[in-house]
Amino acid sequence: MYNRYYLKKKPKKTPVYKPTEREFDFLKNWRIVRYYIQKRYELSLSELEMLLFLYDENVFDKELFNKFANSMSWDRGRFSDMVDRELIVVWRKGKVAKHRQLYQLTQKAKLICSHTYKKLLGIETISEDPYKNKIMKGETYMDKVYRNLIKKMNYRTTTTDPHIEL
Repeated sequence: MYNRYYLKKKPKKTPVYKPTEREFDFLKNWRIVRYYIQKRYELSLSELEMLLFLYDENVFDKELFNKFANSMSWDRGRFSDMVDRELIVVWRKGKVAKHRQLYQLTQKAKLICSHTYKKLLGIETISEDPYKNKIMKGETYMDKVYRNLIKKMNYRTTTTDPHIEL
């Protein structure tokens, strides 16, 4: 028979978990905050996304609105609905040959966006008072699920212990 040279097997190392610290974690609660904002201000997801896109723009025209709307589900009346609901207002009337008509977000729309950002960043907590927050009444099953998630999210943002699980 042949002499085989066997190499000595190395012992298996046990893996060591080294957690990495992340600089940003505000999108972790996006689903909870989104559900709350949509329920409170009676917005659809596409309307909320449109507001968040336009929040960074001071003044915009309908062409910019339509460019971003092309990435969403098709809705011919989205712009006029948002104007009717007083989320968008005319900033400058258009002239026939010289200028386009320009728009801006209303104070209500800017408030919705700033509340969304503050809740995502943990600067503000979501109200747990059933008179201020319809979700806390728990009328539907999803409201009950999100009610518990809101309580955990608020507890986590108000405590300083970073190891509390959500």
